[in-house]
Amino acid sequence: MNSPDRPRQSLLLTLACLVILVAGLKASGSVLLPFLLSILIAVLAMPLVRWLQGMRIPGGLAVGLTVLLLLGLFMGFGVVVGTSVNDFSEKLPEHQAAVQAKLDQLGTEFAMPEVSEWLDAGAAMSFAGQVLNELVGVVSNLFLILLTTVFILLEAAGVPAKLRSAFPGDENPLQKASAVGRSVQAYLGVKTLMSLGTGACVSVLVGAMGLSHAVLWGLVAFLLNYVPSIGSIIAALPAVLLAVAELGPGSALLILMGYLVINTVVGNVIEPRVMGRKLGLSPLVVFLSLIFWGWVWGPAGMLLSVPLTVMVKIILEGQEGTRWIGVLLGPEAETRESRQP
Repeated sequence: MNSPDRPRQSLLLTLACLVILVAGLKASGSVLLPFLLSILIAVLAMPLVRWLQGMRIPGGLAVGLTVLLLLGLFMGFGVVVGTSVNDFSEKLPEHQAAVQAKLDQLGTEFAMPEVSEWLDAGAAMSFAGQVLNELVGVVSNLFLILLTTVFILLEAAGVPAKLRSAFPGDENPLQKASAVGRSVQAYLGVKTLMSLGTGACVSVLVGAMGLSHAVLWGLVAFLLNYVPSIGSIIAALPAVLLAVAELGPGSALLILMGYLVINTVVGNVIEPRVMGRKLGLSPLVVFLSLIFWGWVWGPAGMLLSVPLTVMVKIILEGQEGTRWIGVLLGPEAETRESRQP
């Protein structure tokens, strides 16, 4: 076989493997998603377990206390989400009709009857319910997720010793595992705080303006803030549309401006300052990962897009043959640093 054909065959083989891998990920989403959520929750909860162990609490008891705390948070969050979804779902047809009627009225007043064709009010209004229904579907696997999290936390303490035994004299696997854990912890910790702040500000804003379902719009803003770049924009659309019907165009414009101020301050001022040096991904890679994982696993994949891509990047950087791919996934500043001797 001619040697010039080998690189071409190697490339075709790699592409074929990628197609098979993506098809497998797409087909096994119902099994993999709870497992991935368990891993992310365990990574995020690990600092609390270590802190409790530092307080001389036995490892098993520390894991049990952490899981009880997580269970309480999940149950409280589930009650709030379930109540909001039920209330909104009952009134959704009424809201859709009111919004559509108001858009038709405004289109007639401003000689723009096609405004109702540009914007599907029904789809926009139901989007908030779809996002929360997706979350309810994830919470329905709560027992499986928490059980898997318990086993991961119990095993995590012994992982360094296992890696040292499996790779004697080689600290690289341990360093890579630690790097993945630190990066995901940094991202999830900061992103969760920023999302909580965004959701709280949105709830206060729409509640002060008198818009119904203030808690719902705060939850939608909290969840979609995990979706990079476009999540905050999507979160504002149904609330602004409902404000047009309930409060009028003037109040809806004020709510839209409030969303813009909140997202600008949190997303473009506070979050980049806090997260900029902790999340080594270029903006283009973040956006493309959002599209890819959203296509593979839907809204849940969009929420997990950045943590999954961070883990892939760190793993690629740890291998000599794929390090160049990891560098290309990083931001420009990181690329400049890699060129320095």
